[in-house]
Amino acid sequence: MAELANAHHCAIAELANDPIGSAIFTKLSSDDTEIRAAVPVLGSTVAVRCVPSSEGYIVGCVGTNAAALQWLNDVLITQASVEFDVHGNPMHALATRVPTGNVPAEMIRAGQKLLALRRQEEVGDFDPGTHIPMHWYSAKLNFGDWVGPQMVQAYSGRQPIQFNRPGTNARALFSVGSIAGKINRHNVDVWGSGLMRPLTIKEVEVRKRLKGIKVHAVRGKLTRRELQDSLGWEVPEVYGDPALLLPDVIPPQDQGHGQVAVVPHYVHLPRIDHNAVSGRVVDVRNDVKTVVEEIAGAQAVVSSSLHGLIVAQAYGVPWVWLDVIDHQLGGKDFKFEDFFSCLDREAVSRIQVSASELASIDLAALGAKATLPALQIDLSLLRDAFPIDPVSGPLHEDFRARVEVLR
Repeated sequence: MAELANAHHCAIAELANDPIGSAIFTKLSSDDTEIRAAVPVLGSTVAVRCVPSSEGYIVGCVGTNAAALQWLNDVLITQASVEFDVHGNPMHALATRVPTGNVPAEMIRAGQKLLALRRQEEVGDFDPGTHIPMHWYSAKLNFGDWVGPQMVQAYSGRQPIQFNRPGTNARALFSVGSIAGKINRHNVDVWGSGLMRPLTIKEVEVRKRLKGIKVHAVRGKLTRRELQDSLGWEVPEVYGDPALLLPDVIPPQDQGHGQVAVVPHYVHLPRIDHNAVSGRVVDVRNDVKTVVEEIAGAQAVVSSSLHGLIVAQAYGVPWVWLDVIDHQLGGKDFKFEDFFSCLDREAVSRIQVSASELASIDLAALGAKATLPALQIDLSLLRDAFPIDPVSGPLHEDFRARVEVLR
């Protein structure tokens, strides 16, 4: 510990004496567990953090309050992985396996990136040819909410940005997630979104006044019926959560881990006794690629997370819905049934447990009840309904080629 503390103290001294580092960071601190450097963003509630790992150091970004965390979730949506320190604390990682001698330089590089992203937002410097205004839920670390921006970037070559930023007055795209009920502005494209629950009378009144809404696809038949019947919107019979297309951009590995993957929603995760689970517990706070590979490599999936089920379906892994009856998610069954409307509903496996049972039973054993219902929608229609043209130019020809091949 003393050796680590000394190494961290030396790194702090180097940052303090570096003209760039001293100009970037507002506060430097270290101990035997981390090196931290505050950045003048959102009142210095954003920091660059460096922690030791088994293979060098991890350099990433953390927020000290909810607003700072949400901002990082927005601006680093497709640019960072999620890593956890030895205490289980997550951060957006920009560099891993960093040698000790490279730590100050990597921290400076991370600080410069954060400042550049913040300045870009403040002046609204977003090229409409290379950026796409979107909406996704970003208040929590949750891979399912990040699938939309990841898919849109992969299919189009454009950088996703939250539509409420300065300089983004063009059309906005709503994609993956139960966010169709959050549409509260004109000029929106909808590709694969769903509702959390039926719309209230007040929500219907507000949304009936919106103009320029173009629905290209919805998650399921319950969402389509609600948008048509309650709002009078024109909704084509094109169904599917775009997470079903993830194999297009994250190809399945030849060999997986072969265990049962237990995928609790983040509200259920704290109740899980990892020692009682014979399979793998997948942390949905991780980045999309990490979670997808854990699910795709499983022999079966037990999940209270909707996107845990959807990703399993996408990769042909049998799954069972873990319904926590006394700790249900917002909207209860609606969003699940919306997705199930795209499947052979009779083949869906559902196991109901209480919240107290999450810490007392081997959830992986429930994988024996897993099934793989037949998909009853045409994913080529969902793929063809993608409303954003790929960017032009030699740097993005690979994106254009990929989309053309898929179509």
